[in-house]
This record gives sequence, structure tokens and C-alpha cells, in this order.
Amino acid sequence: MIRIAKAVSVSFALLLSALAFGQGGSATGDLHVTVKDPKGNLVTNATVTVKDQAKGLERGSTGDGVGGYSVRLLPPGTYTVTVDAPGFARTQTTDLGVTVGEMAELPVTLSIAGSKELVTVSSEAELVETSRTSTTDTIGQRRIDNLPINGRNYINFTLTDSQVVRDNAPNTGAAPASGLTMSGQRARSNLVNVDGADATDNSVNGVRSTVSQEAVQEFQIITNGYASEYGRASGGAVNIITRSGSNDFHGDIFGYLRNRNFQAVNPFAVCQKPPCSKPAYTRVQGGIAFGGPIKTDRSYYYFSYEITRRHETGFSSIGQNNFGLIPFDTSQVGQPFGTVQLTPGQIGFLTNPAVLATEGASPAYANEVGQYVVLAGASSGQAVNGVWPTALVQGASGGLLSTWAGFPTSCPPGSACALSRRRIRPWHRKLETSQCLRARVSTRCASTTT
Repeated sequence: MIRIAKAVSVSFALLLSALAFGQGGSATGDLHVTVKDPKGNLVTNATVTVKDQAKGLERGSTGDGVGGYSVRLLPPGTYTVTVDAPGFARTQTTDLGVTVGEMAELPVTLSIAGSKELVTVSSEAELVETSRTSTTDTIGQRRIDNLPINGRNYINFTLTDSQVVRDNAPNTGAAPASGLTMSGQRARSNLVNVDGADATDNSVNGVRSTVSQEAVQEFQIITNGYASEYGRASGGAVNIITRSGSNDFHGDIFGYLRNRNFQAVNPFAVCQKPPCSKPAYTRVQGGIAFGGPIKTDRSYYYFSYEITRRHETGFSSIGQNNFGLIPFDTSQVGQPFGTVQLTPGQIGFLTNPAVLATEGASPAYANEVGQYVVLAGASSGQAVNGVWPTALVQGASGGLLSTWAGFPTSCPPGSACALSRRRIRPWHRKLETSQCLRARVSTRCASTTT
């Protein structure tokens, strides 16, 4: 019997924003800059600007009048922070990374200006977050690009967090679960956002199809103590941020191949005639991703496409070799139940000399062994033929009945159980070929005006 199954999934996402910095909610981060002079006094008349190094976009800050300057709703990326104040040298902090959901504090100390002077500080260190109460972890682009992963399911990178474990419940179907257990909750108790939009199916709390791994810039894991904006989640929240274009064109073409002709045999495989043949499994994954500017410093595009083809062969056997049952004449061990079908282990127990000796010395024990024979023989007869063996029914009922069908634990002969005459034959089915085709397309466009 040959079954061919094909599944095609195509997702297309388009985001067009009037302001690239106008993204809100869980798709952005916040930056708070504290400006001080060389003596540690707060500087209240400074001007703080933040510039995206990849896109060239700039944002001004809002001062609180006591030396603090806030820049909110920053898309995740790498920034340059410039601080100007009368009487002080201009200070720049470069290579400052802001991640999704981050509420960062950046302290800046100005120096007294002499002649025209520029102080540049290069910082790739983690920023201090003093206002966050939640437990979070961010999976950055470096880990997504370089860590090995089976099947390119990037959400499994969350397992690098010690507070997240894999959920082994089936996650296939129209609305699969996240496959992650956070804070001891099941996989359908989590919230997944993509670019700030809810990607969770409200009906079953499953996760909708998202984007290719190549289109993911980073994502944040929040395991507990998160803010009220992440509602409907008793487990944890995952915020996924997709990549976007920049002033420079960049892209890549990728492909991964597993083929039965050169993959190894499973060392735990069991076969009747060694050596075992190689498993019939072939998987091909490939795609393309690229992005760049539509208009420098104003508009950008990013496109990604990924496809997965899988071809495999598997076997499923039910009832092969008569379920491993062997006909056994119970009269050999002094039981009046005729021939029943038992497993080799059950036959070994009944013919054990120690068991036979105990039966001869204890009538109560012999009665228990007889009940065991009835239970085992009736179960095998019901499973294979849909009825109990005739001789067993006659022996168990004292000759009152000749036929009986039903579950032996709840339907003893002579009771008012519903009779069943259904006959079940052992059968063997072979799943010859299964093919799976999956494709994902995602496009993200951001535009800004100044």
C-alpha cells in the first residue's frame, strides 16, 4: 500500500510603517541615558541623539530635567549615541546594541571642552537594566546564525535557557503548540509574538506559522514576572523580531541535504539480516534571503524564501506473527480449559516445576493459577478472534455455556455484558512512501520620512 502525503505552507507578511521607529509594544526596546559632568553632577541641558548604524536613521531624546534622557520604542539594532552639552566635549558611544524588550540604562560622563574635541567610546558590553523585574533571555542573531539546529526550527534555541524544557506532546496539525514548557506550564500556555503582533491561535493556544529562520533577527524569552502587556500566558512569552533591510545590500543562498545514500545507519537499529540497510530518509532544505535600501536612509526591503522537501519510508506492523502467541494445551498442567493462545513467558510460568509443586500443595494457589489461565486465554482469544476459546468458556462456566465474547476483566461468562461478535484478523501494513513539501515566504518592508 502506497500513501503519498504532501503539505504546502506559504506565509507572506508585509509590514509598511510610516515611521520605522514607530513600532511599539514588545517589538522594540527603550534606552535611558544619564549624563554627568567630570565631578558627578547631573547635566540638565544636554542634547542626546541616537542613530541607527545600519539605516542612518536618527532619533532625539526627551529630557526629564534632572540629567536623564529617554529614547523609547527603538527597533532592535546597533546604535550610536551622541551627547552634546554647552562647555563640554561631544561624546559618542558606538556599537551600542539594543535588543527586543530591553529597558537599558546608559551612563555617560562628559569631559570639559578645550578646543574642538570629540570623545568616542566603543561599547559592546551589556547595558545595565535597573527597572526590569521580569526574568528574560535574548537569543541574538549570532547564536541563530551559528548554533547547529535540526530542521532549522529556530524556536528550539530557547532550550539554551535553563528555565525552558522541551514539551514532548505532539505538536503537529493545523495549530501546533510551541513545543516549549516554561515555568512548569504546558506548551499551549505560552504567548508568541512576531514583530509585536500576536502569533497565537486564540481558540487552542497553538502557534501560527511564522517565518523562515533566515528572516529572524533575534527573539526574547520571558519566563516569569513579565508586564501586563503580555497577557493570556501562564507559562512564558516569546517575542520574535524579523530582519529588515539596511543601507547596504546583503543576502545569502543556503542549502542543506540529508540523503540515504551517504547517511549512517542508526547504531541501535535492529534488522533480521545484518548488516542493516541504510534508512530511506532524504531531506532537502534550501532558500534565499536578501535585503537592501529602496531609498538610502528612508526606505528598505527584505525578502526571504525557504523550502523543505522530505522523502522517507517507514513500516508499521500490527498483529504480525499472531501477536507472538503460541497454542498451549492447558491439560498439560492440570487445567480444564482446553487449548488457549499464550505468550512464551506465560507458558514458561505455567510449566515451571516450582509453580506446579506449589499448586499441588495449596488448593488456593491452584485456584489463583486457574483464574490466571482464564484471564490470559480469554484476553488472547478476544484480541485475535473476537470470542473466547470454546473449551475455556465451557471449563469456566461448568459446561453451562459454549460461546462467549467480551472483555474478561468486566464480562465473566453468564453476566449481562453486551456480546460482541466482531472478528479481528492480524494484519500487516507497510507505509511505502511519504513526501512532505513545505515552503515559506516572508517579506518585510519599513519606510520612514524625515
